[in-house]
Amino acid sequence: MSLFNVYNFFAIYANLDKWTPDQKAETISELDRWLLSKLYKLVKDTTASLDEYDVYAPAKNIERFVDSLSKWYVRRSRRRFWKNEQDDDKKAAYSTLYTCLKTLNTLLAPILPFVTEVFWQKLVRPVETDAPVSVHLTEWPEVKENMIDLELMDNMDLALQVSSLGRSARSRSGIKLRQPLQEAVVAASDETLRKLESLRTLVEEELNVKSLRLTSEAGSLQEYRLRPVLSHLGRKHGRMLPNVVDGIVSLDGEKVGLLVDGKPVEFELDGKKIEILPEEVDVELVSLEGYSVMEEPGLLVGIKTETTGDLVREGLARDIVRRIQALRKEADFEIDDLIETYYSGDEEVEEVFEIEADYISSETLSKTLRKEEPPANAFVGEYDIDGLRLRIGLVRSS
Repeated sequence: MSLFNVYNFFAIYANLDKWTPDQKAETISELDRWLLSKLYKLVKDTTASLDEYDVYAPAKNIERFVDSLSKWYVRRSRRRFWKNEQDDDKKAAYSTLYTCLKTLNTLLAPILPFVTEVFWQKLVRPVETDAPVSVHLTEWPEVKENMIDLELMDNMDLALQVSSLGRSARSRSGIKLRQPLQEAVVAASDETLRKLESLRTLVEEELNVKSLRLTSEAGSLQEYRLRPVLSHLGRKHGRMLPNVVDGIVSLDGEKVGLLVDGKPVEFELDGKKIEILPEEVDVELVSLEGYSVMEEPGLLVGIKTETTGDLVREGLARDIVRRIQALRKEADFEIDDLIETYYSGDEEVEEVFEIEADYISSETLSKTLRKEEPPANAFVGEYDIDGLRLRIGLVRSS
C-alpha cells in the first residue's frame, strides 16, 4: 500500500509539472544521494539473494526500503515537489524518485508479476517510448557500486534515530509536531556529533525547531538529583540529620560525580567532617527544567519546551493551513487550483492571518485572504483550534 501511495504522489506532481525523465538535474542533494545509495545496495542484495533462490530476504528488504522511501524521503522532500520553481533541486527530486520507483518495480517483477506489469504500463511506458513493452522484457537493474555510500547511509540512520527520539520527547511533553520550538539538543560522543553535522538542517526540519545544538556534555540536558536515604542516615547522624540532608542536597558536581561512581565523599558541618557513603543516597538522573529528554545508549536528545508568543503564532498558522487544506480537499478542488480564502474568528486567529499572510497564502494557494463573510457559493468550515474559534470559506479563483 505504501508503494502505491508513493507512486500516486509522484504521478500527481509529475503530471502537473509535465516532468519527463530527460529533465535531469546537474546536482543532487545529500538526501537524494542517500536514497540512491540505499537503492543500489538493495539491488546488490536482492540480486545475490535471488541468485540463491531466496525470495523471503529480498521481499523483507524491499518492504523496509519502501518504508524509508515513504516515511523519510518523500516526507522530507514534499516541499521540493510543491514549490512553483522548476529549478535543479526539483528536477533532482523527480529524477531520484522516478529512478527508485522504476528500479523497485523491476526488482519486484519476479515476485509480483501482474502488479508490476500494471505499474510498468502506468509509470514507465508513457514517458519512455523506447522502453520494452513489458517489465518482464526489460534488463535486470545494474548495481552501481560508485553510488553506494555506506558512510552516508550510516549517518542518515543516525539522523533518523535522533529524529525519532526528538519526536518522542515532543510527545512526552504534549507538544504537537506542528508547533515550532526554539531548540533541540543532541548530547553524544564527538564522533556521533561529527556524523550529524552535515544533516543538521534535515533534523531541524523534521523536529520543527529553529536550531539544533550539538554537544558532548550530557549535563546540557540532564542532572543528577540526590535523595538521602533517611533510614541509613538517621541512625548514623541522629539530631544532625536535617543539616546533613541539606549538606547532601548542596553537594557540588564533582562530589555528586564521585557518588555516582560509587565512591564516598566528605563535607564539613559545624567544624566536623561528615562522610557520605554511596549506599546512603539514591541518585536519580532527571531532565533539566524546560527540556523534555529521551535517551538511547550513547545518545541524548532534548527538546526545549518553552513556547514564546512568536512560536505560538507560527504554530497556530500551521494549524490554520491544515484546516484550509482539509477544506480544499473536501471541496474537491484540484491540487493546483488557486483560491480566495475568507476568514473570521477569535482575535488571536485573525491576528495570525494578518501577520502570517504570506505563509498561509503560499501554502494554500490562496490568491487573496479576506477578513469578511464568505459568499453564498463558498465552501465553509468551522473549527475549534485549542479553544480558538475559526470560520473559513473557500472559493475557486477565476
